[in-house]
Amino acid sequence: MSEQTSNLSRRAFVGTAATIGAILALDPQTAFAVTAAEKQAEADEVKGQLVSLQADLERASSQYYGALEEKDAAEASMQQEQVKIDEANTQIAALKGRLSERAVSMYRTGPGGFLDFLLGASSFQQLSQNWDLLNRANDEDARLVEETKQQKRALQDAKDEFARQKDIAAAKADEAATIRAQVEVRVAESQKLLNSLSAEARELLEQEQAAAAAAAAEQAAREAAAEAARNARQNAGGGGNGGGGWGGGAPSYTPSYDYGGSPGDYSAVVGYAMSRIGSPYVWGAGGPDAFDCSGLVTWAYAQIGVSLPHYSESLFAAAKRRVPVSEARPGDVLYRCQHVGIAVSHGGAHYVHAPTFGALVRDTDSLSWSNFTHALQF
Repeated sequence: MSEQTSNLSRRAFVGTAATIGAILALDPQTAFAVTAAEKQAEADEVKGQLVSLQADLERASSQYYGALEEKDAAEASMQQEQVKIDEANTQIAALKGRLSERAVSMYRTGPGGFLDFLLGASSFQQLSQNWDLLNRANDEDARLVEETKQQKRALQDAKDEFARQKDIAAAKADEAATIRAQVEVRVAESQKLLNSLSAEARELLEQEQAAAAAAAAEQAAREAAAEAARNARQNAGGGGNGGGGWGGGAPSYTPSYDYGGSPGDYSAVVGYAMSRIGSPYVWGAGGPDAFDCSGLVTWAYAQIGVSLPHYSESLFAAAKRRVPVSEARPGDVLYRCQHVGIAVSHGGAHYVHAPTFGALVRDTDSLSWSNFTHALQF
């Protein structure tokens, strides 16, 4: 199964999605002069479509990695069932061998042999003992027959489950291939759209994007300052049930969820992640030269020998602890639905992430994508 679906690996989209990563670097076509209002309308239309594309890519990314993980899980289950099949076959062969030996022995002995064994007893006590021996032999034969039946049932169950998991793996591989094809269509549409964008409208679009980035960074700074002030008041008051660390629209409490085990100190991943600043965002990419958001996280952790899933929702599920962002430590994974980054500082106000298509891996430049809700610890 792995060989049949090797073209659907987690690197499968790097070539396709490279077009997206270069979107904002395209040379625009020269267009005829238009009014300022028309330029603005053109820029706004393209901006709206690019926002829609980003949303589509986020959904597609979740669906794609989800499909791959389900495929991998099905293939792992197939391996487990194959082990059961092999074990059952071994047990059945051994049981058949023992039953065959008993059958040969009974054939050679014949019915007269059993009678001689019983009637040849020299005393009632010996007769009773011989009778018990025959009963135990019969019981053992019955047990071997029943155990053989059970092993055959287990064998069939394992074969049925193997076939079911094989169907699941094939279906998920097809699902991933379908998602890839859909992304290719969306990328081609966006390429065509940007190729048709006039120079004037392109300039307006870039100005709007720059303004949005500046506003997002300013908002992040305000939120960090407000969070620090809340924490200071909370510490001065001896704790309490304050609302720091979860961002706008989040719960007003700060629970800490522990899912077993002690999270490690992974501050070393910060240096690796920071070394990738300036690398392009490419959907589905996992390094070393291009990344999507979860690809940057998994690559950085892999550099210190820690394997994490390349999928933001699976990262959330795999975390040993999920804590408020205000409790983030350097190296913790910052999470919001369908986006992740890596905390550089305590409290998560300073972080590194791969924000969105057309952008580069960057250091605390939110582009409106940084509304993290949790810090994940592994």
